[in-house]
Amino acid sequence: MKFDDKGNDYFLHNFKEEQNTTTTDSQPSQNGFTFPEAGNGTGNNNDNPTPAAQPAVKKRKRHGWRWFFFILFVILGVAVYIRYFIPYATESRATGYVTRVEKRGIIFKTFEGEMISQSQLTDTTRIYSRDFFFSIPNDSLARVIQSYEGTGQPVTLTCKRYFGTLPWRGASKIIVTAVDPSTAPVHPVMN
Repeated sequence: MKFDDKGNDYFLHNFKEEQNTTTTDSQPSQNGFTFPEAGNGTGNNNDNPTPAAQPAVKKRKRHGWRWFFFILFVILGVAVYIRYFIPYATESRATGYVTRVEKRGIIFKTFEGEMISQSQLTDTTRIYSRDFFFSIPNDSLARVIQSYEGTGQPVTLTCKRYFGTLPWRGASKIIVTAVDPSTAPVHPVMN
């Protein structure tokens, strides 16, 4: 490309007047710029493909975007599946005293429970730190656990632990799958 600064300003030039006159590649135009004709194959236009090749390039780009979004969708799907549907602990057990089992929820009514862990009660070196909260998706299992509520009899709960919660499964990441009355001795309450 050749630039001639002797003529009129290129950006203030009226190109409508020059539409009727044609210039060839061998003659420079009046403003000093030479442009090769589109599609004649002359000039160095490796950056811009010919008009026949442009749809193929656009099609490849569109095809690349489809693959990108497909792979992104698959990765997100796998991450959601792992977070919400695969438990990271399946045979977790906790022994303690059931203090509360109630049905909660606005749209999805699920049984939610609370238990005082036996290990927390027997450890006298530490201050009592927390209760054990859990969800029970099975109504019949919830009624069995509810029968132990406030009895002072320790029970062992078998749980699954998930990374995330789902509204129809419960408000807790810990889901109870089974209950066994504990054979541990009942500790009398000291006065």
